[in-house]
Amino acid sequence: MFLAACSMKPTTETSTDTKSDSNGIEFEIAKNYFFKNDQEIPANPKITTAEEFGKLFGMAAVMGKDGQPTEIDFAKKFVIAIVLPVTNLATEITPVRLEEQGDTLFYYYDAKVGKAQSSSAQPISLITLDRKYADKTVVMINEQVTDYYSAVDRYLTEQIAGHYAQGEYCVPVSEFVAADDEDTTDIRIWGDFWVYNYKQVGDTLKCVSGGSHPGLIHVCQKGEHFYVYQFDQVEDGSTFLSSAKRIFGEYYETFRINHSNPDEREFNRAALLETFVRDHGLSATKYQDYGWPAKDLEITGE
Repeated sequence: MFLAACSMKPTTETSTDTKSDSNGIEFEIAKNYFFKNDQEIPANPKITTAEEFGKLFGMAAVMGKDGQPTEIDFAKKFVIAIVLPVTNLATEITPVRLEEQGDTLFYYYDAKVGKAQSSSAQPISLITLDRKYADKTVVMINEQVTDYYSAVDRYLTEQIAGHYAQGEYCVPVSEFVAADDEDTTDIRIWGDFWVYNYKQVGDTLKCVSGGSHPGLIHVCQKGEHFYVYQFDQVEDGSTFLSSAKRIFGEYYETFRINHSNPDEREFNRAALLETFVRDHGLSATKYQDYGWPAKDLEITGE
């Protein structure tokens, strides 16, 4: 994931450094670090060595009380990191709790996204916990994701969009083909999933990067929350057709028709952009792809 951070701000967390959930799993918030802008966002949130941590994060000491970076002893602890794409939307990440279930740690966090700011930053959150949990699989669950469609959008924004050149905003466009939600441990969603990264220039959202990722997304429900745990993507190049037929199966013809209908996709894209601009208080009134004329957005009131 190629990142071009416009600033390197330290993490901002709550005033409580150590927390634990009802299961007694304590964790400590690690403060005053930044994610290095020449690194890819790690696919695995678990960081178990000082060498790996030092490659990804730098220290961001500030003046005043508690201004020094939190010391991390990797002989006794390891880190779970949340790193989001660069954005100028006010973003607050709050660790909530950890739940242990067999060989898995479920890490619940809250990521609130607000209005546009005058500068861009890369939101991160770091916690440390006892090394006795280091061999467990870590599953991240956003507390705000309470349906499987929003889990898909969150996954596209936080995981897929980072593979492209970064803008200030990511607006995913999901063209759903079919869904099977009978088994809440494996909710299957077939679709043509697009991501678009934008940067605002004047009154125009200019698309700086993006692309299509058709395939099958697997979502799991835990309590009231949902998370994506697997994405079977259609392959590029000469194997596109064969892999699409294999992944979509009986839904392939529906996918083929949808994928070949750019007018419908453009209509949905404009509608989602209009909602995004209104919800985040942006001043944009147009959007534009590279090499194409700008198009008007119809922004309505609250």
